[in-house]
Amino acid sequence: MRTIVTARNTDVSGIRDVIEARFENLQRFEPRASKAEVVFTGEKTQVRAAAVVSIDRGRPVHGEAAGPDPRTALDRLTDKLGNQLRRNHDRYHQHAAPPMEELFGSPFEPPGETG
Repeated sequence: MRTIVTARNTDVSGIRDVIEARFENLQRFEPRASKAEVVFTGEKTQVRAAAVVSIDRGRPVHGEAAGPDPRTALDRLTDKLGNQLRRNHDRYHQHAAPPMEELFGSPFEPPGETG
């Protein structure tokens, strides 16, 4: 997954590899995820992290989290995005019922005949 990291009023140069690894791990929830744009914004007492994950032939997933430092904000953000991606992937995954023979037996066997 291609990851674009932007930092405003904060420094994330030390954890850039961690950011890329976390977003690579999100592909296990949605294999069609192709790009992630992450923005870290430093405020007075906290750091906000926002991200948009682009999915091929699907709607993008947005997430936002805050924490006292960039790593905490990143952890919270990836948890939120992971939950959303898993839910979206499961929603469109086909949940087919088991075959009728498995539930009720074969329709061609006469009932009650034993040996």
